[in-house]
Amino acid sequence: MSQPNPLVAGISRRLNGPQTLGNSAFFWCAWLLGLALLVALPLLVSRYQVINASNILISCILAMSLCLIWGYGGILSLGQASFYCIGGYAFGVVGINLIDAQGNTDLALLAGIAIPVVFATVLGGMMFYSRLKGVYIAILMLVVSLLLGLFMRQTADPSYTIGSAFLGGMNGLRPATSADPSIPNMILGFGDYVIAFDGRRSEFYWLVLGLTTAIYLGLRWLVNSSFGYVLIACREDLDRTETFGYDVRLVQLAVFCLSAAIAGFSGALYTAWGTYIHPDGFGVAPNILVVIWVAVGGRRDLTSVIVSTMLLSWISLELTSSGEISLLALGVILVLAMLLAPEGIIATAGAWIGRTVRRRGGMPARSRESVT
Repeated sequence: MSQPNPLVAGISRRLNGPQTLGNSAFFWCAWLLGLALLVALPLLVSRYQVINASNILISCILAMSLCLIWGYGGILSLGQASFYCIGGYAFGVVGINLIDAQGNTDLALLAGIAIPVVFATVLGGMMFYSRLKGVYIAILMLVVSLLLGLFMRQTADPSYTIGSAFLGGMNGLRPATSADPSIPNMILGFGDYVIAFDGRRSEFYWLVLGLTTAIYLGLRWLVNSSFGYVLIACREDLDRTETFGYDVRLVQLAVFCLSAAIAGFSGALYTAWGTYIHPDGFGVAPNILVVIWVAVGGRRDLTSVIVSTMLLSWISLELTSSGEISLLALGVILVLAMLLAPEGIIATAGAWIGRTVRRRGGMPARSRESVT
């Protein structure tokens, strides 16, 4: 019998660790089938639905950023949408100022990632090195997000310009003058070798799908690595983990910054998708919405969070014509999920499927319930 390739075996071991649900051929076959259907989606549905699907995938990236720090790090942030909006504004401001000179949005995309990380480094350093924890972090993050939103709403005065970009207050980010360029779509490349991804076209959808898949696989790798084990230890017991010699404050700060980078990246993609960003994204509703996505799916598993975000975002779209009832409906779903399945509806269902498949296949139980 031939031995498996060491590289393939190593990758498989990292992607199929105990920190994630879904660790066998059955799961990965289903995963590949789902991915194939998503790839073919633009060929099966209308252009309007493809545009909405792109936004849903962007929401999945944001949801994974909260899953990382809350589900795996034990840090509940009620202000995750603030990093999303910071990344979106950073992309828009840099894009407006540099699109004519450079012809691409490479630096704008980097700014959409780097600026939220800088903000998270300063804020997280103050929180974690002052030993702040639990509900105090959650409340502080929400307050910070609301303060940022309050400030951005006061930027309607023409003096609030950054180069060619006008922050715009309640009207959202826009060019400072009619002669300045608008927020660009995603344009990647160098010199004459650039590719433009219009948020209204299938090419943008496929780009976001590829990025979402890469981030998902990368985070599975991370949480099943040695760093992931330390992160789980911090979630379970900070004091005990520190007695083993780990700098828990540094671990928390590192994952907080990584989460901010992912959230900022999703915000940059959103701004490129709609060529628009607005201060309402800093409000209570957007921040709570991310928590609902993660909690209903199962905050301790990336796959469950993605499935939950897709389903709940679709429900929100279907209820959009009914106004605020969509958020109310999601709130009801959250309450029912917490009462019936505290670990998350999707995660609980996945664990049940895993047990069923194992029984029928005569396979031994794993250390963690997983789809097999």
